[in-house]
Amino acid sequence: MTATTAPARDATARNQAPPKKQFTVVVTSDRYGNETWGLELEQAVAAEVEDMEIRLLSRASVNEDDLIRAARDADALLVSTRETVTRRVLENIPRVKVISRYGVGLDNVDLDAAADAGIVVTHYPGYCTSEVADHAAAMILALNRRIVEQDRALREGAWVEHGPATRRILRGPIEPLREQTLGIVGFGRIGQAVAARGKPFNLTIVAADPYVDPEVMAAAGVEPVSLEELLRRSDIVTIHAPLTPETRGLINAETLALMKPTAVLVNTARGPIIDLPALAQALEEGRLGGAALDVVDPEPLPADAPFYRMPNVILTPHSAYYSERSVDVVRRETLLEALQVLRGKRPRTVANPAVLEKVTLEP
Repeated sequence: MTATTAPARDATARNQAPPKKQFTVVVTSDRYGNETWGLELEQAVAAEVEDMEIRLLSRASVNEDDLIRAARDADALLVSTRETVTRRVLENIPRVKVISRYGVGLDNVDLDAAADAGIVVTHYPGYCTSEVADHAAAMILALNRRIVEQDRALREGAWVEHGPATRRILRGPIEPLREQTLGIVGFGRIGQAVAARGKPFNLTIVAADPYVDPEVMAAAGVEPVSLEELLRRSDIVTIHAPLTPETRGLINAETLALMKPTAVLVNTARGPIIDLPALAQALEEGRLGGAALDVVDPEPLPADAPFYRMPNVILTPHSAYYSERSVDVVRRETLLEALQVLRGKRPRTVANPAVLEKVTLEP
């Protein structure tokens, strides 16, 4: 019996699958894992993974010390917009192999320091392009047609007071959109999507982006121009640039002075690109026709911010990215990209390619 059972035991041992590697993934965002019904979506994604065992934890972090504590047992961090991942943080989380960013921008992560620490930074920039472009287009139309202003005026009794006298109700002129020039600052995926939405309205479209080939703009039916020319010519300026040292404060007192006093400004990119005190002053002094801001700095705006009192300003709460579908996509893909790195494989996007000198990832 011994002779016959030993080979059977050996065969059983050979057929047993090796134990799964275990990893801890910590979500530090206060946007996901708390106010959006916990980590059910991430848990469902993790449950579908067959080659590793994932432990998911939610540890909202608002400062450096929070992040360091949250990452103490983490192999991967999933971060959002409000967590600032500094060099100090990165130098004190030696177990972390990958930081995956919910969203498009990476301005809150020190990419050079992450590379120095051997931590891969990834994200999923392919999400919410349509949502942001739709939001910007909606703001452009609302400003041009004075939709929000008219709504407020009617709620205050203007229709009852003035009857059908539209010109008395309006707080300013409405120029035909087809006669306007749209200036797009930043001609990446979202800028190009906004241009496509502007074409059916017969807008003249110009764009400024030193990192995009002018032939790409021309192929899209858009005239490439310098930022200065764009600001001088445009009736509508919409911002779709990333936040970098180069673009921080790009729209300031000096550049605002180049714009037409009737022009309007739309920002669905990053708040610090605009110098808000300079913008407020230009609006208050009548040197700008209006603004629509989905992003500001700081967020949220304090209750005494002058923009709340301005009838020619539209505000939304950093919601341009949002649709039920886009949120599901970014949560799923952000986790899956982190898991690729934990497998030792290269994610679709390595935001700090210098890290590849220290970390080997399979294609």
